[in-house]
Amino acid sequence: MPVPSPIPQVRASDARRVRDLLRIAIAGRRGLRGLLPREDELMIGYGVPRSSVRAALALLSEEGLLRPGPAAHRIVAEPDYPGRTSVVADPGERPRPLERSGIAAPDVLADWLGIPTGSPCLRVECVARTAGGGVVLETHYVAAPAAADLLTVPDTGPFDRLLAEAQLRPDVIRARSGPVPADPDAATLLGVPAGTPLLGVERTLSGPDGRVLAAGVLRARPGALGHPARDQPESSARTASSESASAAVLSGR
Repeated sequence: MPVPSPIPQVRASDARRVRDLLRIAIAGRRGLRGLLPREDELMIGYGVPRSSVRAALALLSEEGLLRPGPAAHRIVAEPDYPGRTSVVADPGERPRPLERSGIAAPDVLADWLGIPTGSPCLRVECVARTAGGGVVLETHYVAAPAAADLLTVPDTGPFDRLLAEAQLRPDVIRARSGPVPADPDAATLLGVPAGTPLLGVERTLSGPDGRVLAAGVLRARPGALGHPARDQPESSARTASSESASAAVLSGR
């Protein structure tokens, strides 16, 4: 079930979703020219109320990425993603499910998944134990037809195992990672003080045909064991030496 937010009348999952996707947009710049869209444009694009947009912008401002302006927030820094580490959930532990919902993909997510803007996609959020004994907050996005296949599988295990059970085995796993501060909601979920440095991971899982099966944002508590993306447990997974067009926003290029 959704987790209460410390910001009144704001759904925590909505604020996190908008924050995460705006963070990706800032990293890729996507023609932003130093300014984010106005609040009303973000409300329409992300399908959330103004309170959720403002909560997301406040989180990014606290990270030092934005500065409030008279009409829109100015981008003053880009996220730092120095690594290509991913996080592996413990296959023997059942994650704590938080939410499974359908959303219309805003432009950033649509670019990430390689689908038209506004296309329906499945959003899956959970807290899982990691193979290294840590805890990770996972948010995954899956577009049709992979989402329909995933929904046929009981929600009883780690996300990557559910993909395999739905016969959605990724052939290419791309990840980038870097330190991110724990926002109040993530801190509560992961059992750390707000502001604690977390391992932030953004990744795409693609099939043999290059189509993106799923994209995800992970926030891992200290103690989580990170693995290079090429060491993912899927036997068919490999790290590509070049980025595909559908993953361009992930690479920041």
